[in-house]
Amino acid sequence: MKILFIGDIFGESGRRAIKNELFNIKKNMNIDLIIANAENCTHGRSLSLEHYEELMKYGINYFTMGNHTWNIDEIYDVLKNNNIVRPYNIISTAKQASFGNGTILFNFNNKKIRLTNLLGKSIPMDNLQTNPFIEFEKLLNNVEKSDIHIVDFHCETTSEKNAFLKSFAGKLTAILCTHTHVQTADERIINGTGYITDVGMTGGRDGVIGADSTSIVDMFFEKIERFKLASAKSKYQFNAVILSIDNKSNELKKIERLFINEN
Repeated sequence: MKILFIGDIFGESGRRAIKNELFNIKKNMNIDLIIANAENCTHGRSLSLEHYEELMKYGINYFTMGNHTWNIDEIYDVLKNNNIVRPYNIISTAKQASFGNGTILFNFNNKKIRLTNLLGKSIPMDNLQTNPFIEFEKLLNNVEKSDIHIVDFHCETTSEKNAFLKSFAGKLTAILCTHTHVQTADERIINGTGYITDVGMTGGRDGVIGADSTSIVDMFFEKIERFKLASAKSKYQFNAVILSIDNKSNELKKIERLFINEN
């Protein structure tokens, strides 16, 4: 089985990349299952119902999210669907914890596949998230066994991401980290667990991590206090990883990066 995991889809450029590239990638690389991080899909913040349905039409099977999950109210309707996971480690008293699931188990090609989404503590969220290490350890001890378990660890710092690998290598199929939008060249398999510090970003390649650079540069020059998040209007890049899994043993055989530039 081959699973394609697409790095953060950012705005219109990211959706255009999916529209233009995904069909041929699936066909030419014999992809079976497609998962994508979509927390930046709608103007850089969250995922609207329209864009969710658009990405489904292009061939994405399952979605993960991140810190921008709840930036639009429409997300609560999107989260009613059973092929999307929002961050798992949300405090139980928060409104966000009452909608959607942070981990799902589904059947695909006669395999039980679990998909989990976690938020790192290094992302400032006003203490909305709980400790991902502790919560994930509890989860592993209490959930139904799966053939394949993939975690999208949405996290700010490389140290936290690497520590998560050290903590859970050998206990799941893959730890695919997202959020920083810059694809890292450290993909590897440790004790049977695939890992990459950041899958990268699918969106405008000539902005600032997918966003229009104008107000971001002004902020760094202290001309304004906060930047305006808008999708970069430029040619796109398509970032992803491909997991090759043995159909008999469920063992991960290979993890490889995919980086496509428009034209």
